[in-house]
Amino acid sequence: MSTLHGWSGSPAVRVAVQLPPAARAGVVVVPPLGQEGVIAYRTLRLLADRLEARGVASVRYDPSGRGDSAPDTDPHAQVRSAGHAAALLRSTGVERIAFVGLASAALIAAGAAGDGDALVVWDPPASGRAWLRGQRALATMTIGPDRVVDGYETLVGIDVDAAEADVLGAIAYTPRSAPTVSFVREGAPAPRALGPVERIEVTGSAELLDRTSMHARIPDAAVDAVVSWLDTWAPVAPVPVRQPVLQEVLDVDGRVSERTVRIGPEALFGIETVSSAQHHDAPTVLLHNGSAEHRVGATDYQVALARDLARDGARVLRIDRRGTGESSVVRADERDFMFAQEWIDDQSAVVDALDVPPERLALVGMCAGAWLAGRAVEEAPRLVVEISPNDYRRTPAAPGSYADHVRAVDAPSPRRAWVRERYNRYVPERLRARIARRDRVGGVVGHVRPLVQHGTEVVLVVAPEDAELFDRLGGRRAVKRWSGQVDVVRVPEGDHALFSPAMRAAVRAEVRARVAATFPAHV
Repeated sequence: MSTLHGWSGSPAVRVAVQLPPAARAGVVVVPPLGQEGVIAYRTLRLLADRLEARGVASVRYDPSGRGDSAPDTDPHAQVRSAGHAAALLRSTGVERIAFVGLASAALIAAGAAGDGDALVVWDPPASGRAWLRGQRALATMTIGPDRVVDGYETLVGIDVDAAEADVLGAIAYTPRSAPTVSFVREGAPAPRALGPVERIEVTGSAELLDRTSMHARIPDAAVDAVVSWLDTWAPVAPVPVRQPVLQEVLDVDGRVSERTVRIGPEALFGIETVSSAQHHDAPTVLLHNGSAEHRVGATDYQVALARDLARDGARVLRIDRRGTGESSVVRADERDFMFAQEWIDDQSAVVDALDVPPERLALVGMCAGAWLAGRAVEEAPRLVVEISPNDYRRTPAAPGSYADHVRAVDAPSPRRAWVRERYNRYVPERLRARIARRDRVGGVVGHVRPLVQHGTEVVLVVAPEDAELFDRLGGRRAVKRWSGQVDVVRVPEGDHALFSPAMRAAVRAEVRARVAATFPAHV
């Protein structure tokens, strides 16, 4: 499979276009909103790969104002960007277009599809109003009531102002005469407002969407069902296609620019952010996202942080490790590399390819990315910032084992639940704490010692839940022992996942301040 990456339009939309040599039709794969889009990223890549194998072109994209695309405050950017993606496909010579929308993206797809376009809605919400109401309730439970800052309301993985919230809430389905299908969970109805459309039940939507990104599983059978429907809808005779004209560089604001890169022996996908006023000896900051998620970060915080750091004078790279985002081949049964040696190898390969002296290198990681940054002992970076660290193991895990463990804990079998209940009842709390510490070999002291011995400054930014673990696993002792080289920043109103605006603001400010203080000559 070959994918063309770049930007298109104004404000520019980041696109990934997959073109067979001759195409029978084209599909606009609309990204779901917020955290749904993060969770579904690899699933939608697999969908595009399978479409290409059937001779169907596709475009995946980040709408302007979101993800890797250009800034945009237009409240209609979601639907407008979907329409631009369709126009880009048509510019290749493809005539017949279908829109595919998973979960919240079903609303955007329905709003963008023309009278002659096919429409696939997959696990669709009943309406824009219903989706917005559900997201607000979930965000209040997850983040708390203080979700509006500077006029922006934080939902789960997306910030919206009042105008955009009104636009999204007002999106409604309308009756369609063009080919339309609704893929739904068992017993769920198709959106009534679409009219009498084809309804197909599929499995796996809950396993993908109703879990954290750690738990999510690619619904292989559902992807195949969507591809089969589109394969039947597409014309039999393919037509030659031509490559679209894409921008290789995104001009963010006249000063900061971005480009896509492939780096290291695994050809990992990344976005490099630089400033036109950058010093030739500027520091390089490598950003690692959390969990098995791609390069943008919760509510696009890594994008905003990278652009902030570039304005400050740094060179910044956001990378997709193997098994995330655009890196490595997607497989329905793929195993993630959480806390695994493969990600350590990826980090080493990226640092080698950057060819930056250690004294000009900073690593910034969140959650699993924090653990990974802490493994960069041989690279000896000048600065390591660990955001929301929650694991201090020294021995890497086997691929997929961490996710398997989390699933077993959160959804235990009856036998495991029986054992856990008796373990918690009869094993003293102090002993359980020691066992938990043993599982994270060495605790905080063992985690930071190799970095400190190589001259690295280590900063840990923690919300209350991670602060409790940090303290329990010897964090205060580490700070006391290496005062001035190990520091912890506590964010009392923060959260582990960085969904809360307070936590994201604290992280952005802290990282910028630490980079500026560590590399004062060129920032």
